[in-house]
Amino acid sequence: MLAPLFALLCVQLLFGGLPVASKFVLSHAHPFFVVVLRSAFATLFFLLLSLLFDRKQRSPDDFETVLSRATHLRLVVLAFFGITFNQLALFVALPQTSASITSIITPTIALFTLLFSVWSGREKFQSLTLIAILLGGFGVASVLSSGSFSAARISTTAHSGAHWANALNVMSAASYAFYLSQVGYLPTRLGSFRFSFWLFFYGFLMNSAAWCGLWLGRTFGWWSLPDSLLLKSEVHALPSSFWIGLGFLLLGATALTYFLNTWALQRVKPSLVGGFVCLQTLFGLFLSGVFLQETLTPLMIFGSIFILSGVLLLTLASTENRFVKKFPRQLQMTSAPENTQRSLP
Repeated sequence: MLAPLFALLCVQLLFGGLPVASKFVLSHAHPFFVVVLRSAFATLFFLLLSLLFDRKQRSPDDFETVLSRATHLRLVVLAFFGITFNQLALFVALPQTSASITSIITPTIALFTLLFSVWSGREKFQSLTLIAILLGGFGVASVLSSGSFSAARISTTAHSGAHWANALNVMSAASYAFYLSQVGYLPTRLGSFRFSFWLFFYGFLMNSAAWCGLWLGRTFGWWSLPDSLLLKSEVHALPSSFWIGLGFLLLGATALTYFLNTWALQRVKPSLVGGFVCLQTLFGLFLSGVFLQETLTPLMIFGSIFILSGVLLLTLASTENRFVKKFPRQLQMTSAPENTQRSLP
């Protein structure tokens, strides 16, 4: 149980740095172009890992089995919600809002994941899980209600598109939560690397189609886009912060995070993975303060304590459920009266 929790912790640390790194990248590149780069890099990365390792973990006959149309269709749906819509909405929103706001909205993934899991019949409402989600939601509300939070927003949220950008952040969180709730045991059946390759391959195709649609729309005058759809300046003029941020997005916040998340999903419930996303607020606010000088207020820190409490409760609920499922007979024997224990076979 400790290994998946550590993997989830690393994922949230890397994802917590995504809004901060994106600020340095998106100031010199179009959001759609960055998303296409991320999915293309991850596709090649997981293709290489699949060729190197999946054949050793699975029998040759099993590895070479052609995936059914239903499996491909499911992969396309998962790629749309987990890669395409999630990333496009997030990266379009980031230039119009602050990294702090993005980090604060992120924990709503936990609530959406639980709701989608219950809706699909994969999980049931439990008292500890519900309390954890409520604590996390109260923490997010406390941070957003901070009177001096405008200092962290600087001037970006004064833009007329700031509210729409924050709505896109919420939709991005809901999209990723739907992916978490529906992925199930597909990574186990296909192999982690093989699954991730197909996920990003279909995501790359859809991201490229969206970027091409944007280019065609501007070419034929369907809408006006003043900025370049690639880079906003010459390659030789790009600062080192752009290249460092891009490297972090590709290696840390894309390849490594999706691999660790996929690995953890095979060992814990989706609601626990969604609950751990609450930690992105803590890491994101800290990194935003260090690299972007966005201010932390006492009320924001107070809300973060509630978010962390919710994560701990989710972990406790998941651990308790795993123990009950692993030792149901022992629990029955220890909790039953003496005469009942003797009658057990």
